[in-house]
Amino acid sequence: MASYVRKIQVTGGSTYIVSLPSKWVRQAGIGKGDNVKIDESETSLVISKGDQKPKEVVKSLTLKSAIDRELLLRALTSIYISNFDTLTIKSQNYMNQQMRDTIKHFTRLVMGIEIFEESSKTVVLQNVLDFNSFPVPTAVRRMALNVKAMLEDTMNGIASDDSSLLENVINRDDEVDRYQLYVYREASSGEETDNDTIYYLIFSRILERIADHSVNICKIWINRPDKEIKARDEIVSFLDLSLSMYNSAVEGFYSSRFERLNEIISGKGVVNRAKENIVKGSGNQSSSFVALSCAEECSRIGLYATDIAELAMDLILNKNPDNTI
Repeated sequence: MASYVRKIQVTGGSTYIVSLPSKWVRQAGIGKGDNVKIDESETSLVISKGDQKPKEVVKSLTLKSAIDRELLLRALTSIYISNFDTLTIKSQNYMNQQMRDTIKHFTRLVMGIEIFEESSKTVVLQNVLDFNSFPVPTAVRRMALNVKAMLEDTMNGIASDDSSLLENVINRDDEVDRYQLYVYREASSGEETDNDTIYYLIFSRILERIADHSVNICKIWINRPDKEIKARDEIVSFLDLSLSMYNSAVEGFYSSRFERLNEIISGKGVVNRAKENIVKGSGNQSSSFVALSCAEECSRIGLYATDIAELAMDLILNKNPDNTI
């Protein structure tokens, strides 16, 4: 029996990876995407060739001659979350252009889905992305970076009164939604066996909400009455505070710095006071609406940052059987 030594690597902060000897892989006839079986004893792990690849998940959706666009999008999204390898969308008569355009729009709203085949009555979609090639922790980390960029551009767009930059932030919200739906799908599929997946799912949901509040601020500022700018400095300052808390919370989630996380959670009072200062300083009715609306959105971002810190603390305490604080 041959003996091999391999160095353990870590991905996603909690998943341990070790490479297999290439000679054994070839002899076993194993390729990318195949399963291996791991038998555990008290002192060892025995790896053997696993069962065949899981059966392909094939689903279908039949459309009536007339269907509401939003209903079709909701149905496709629900099927996406429930997971499939191949989805055949069939029309009872013929696939009209509105149906095709809606299906194509759907493929741009989610990750890993491509149109594989088309005919006069059908469109076949295939899933080309899974957790093996794009694990949930990686998706959430990229999602967090996108949200950070949205917050930075929201703050800079207001500071410079750059409507085009704010419009760009609004348009990038779909990208964050794509990540969130992907994480939701992978977490609900049961394929991700990492015990931390539920925490990443909650994290992704918080990130999606923060992105929504960033978009709301952009819309409020773009549509403000008479292009009022009296509250600009206060809003930019509040956004800077919320962004700083967000960055610290995300860093804390990945670094597992318990003390720093507690400091962020304690920052709820700072967020509330910043909001109160803007409320008290509101002047005329138009500036009051802009200031109050933006202040509410900024406070939500700051408070969501404390939620990320609380989630990170839960993750730390759950992973470690023995803790010292």
